[in-house]
Amino acid sequence: MSDVMRLQLQSWRELLTIGADNKGGSNAPSAIQLGIQWVAGTGNKVDFFFAGDEFTEQLRNDHSMDTVRDEIREKVLKGDPKRYNGGYSLVRHEGWSRLVDDATDLLTYGFTGFEKVARTGGKYGTSSATFVGSYEYYFDVLSRDAKTGKTRLRIRIENKTTINSLLHPPGKFRPFVEKWVGMPWTGIADKIDGPFRTKVQEAIWEEEMIVR
Repeated sequence: MSDVMRLQLQSWRELLTIGADNKGGSNAPSAIQLGIQWVAGTGNKVDFFFAGDEFTEQLRNDHSMDTVRDEIREKVLKGDPKRYNGGYSLVRHEGWSRLVDDATDLLTYGFTGFEKVARTGGKYGTSSATFVGSYEYYFDVLSRDAKTGKTRLRIRIENKTTINSLLHPPGKFRPFVEKWVGMPWTGIADKIDGPFRTKVQEAIWEEEMIVR
């Protein structure tokens, strides 16, 4: 599905959900709901999120996007559209301590996460960032003023939640466990369309930044 089609989907969803609740808000699932659906094997196999959705807003405000925006800025300056993509890896960018932090948030039923959200203004500890973890990103340059550097971008984050999302064995054991444990069990879950089947999330929004 193209980004244009995704935006059209957003427009239709907004029209269909006007007045759906007292605030006229989005019916998109929260990260907690996504997690429950994944464990139970329910909900959509692919969920789309747009500007204004809690899931999208938490991710675009997450500290990981500071790194991603720096990468995007460098890629735009190089001017090769074929490289307008990349990925954010928890282990590569933050180390194993991030996995410990996320596990702590889960074990404390979100208490430590709430504390980090309050202390950092949502840069750390949100349920969406904890659920997604590592992700791929793609972007398009919609417009750019060469003089001022003002650039408008469409950014898309994609995450695939699989059994390997739970398996993070340290060091050299990780590839072995993911290949011979995570991938086979995910294949079985996908085949029977049951608990822990592959679940995909895509968040898309537009924003401006200075690129020069």
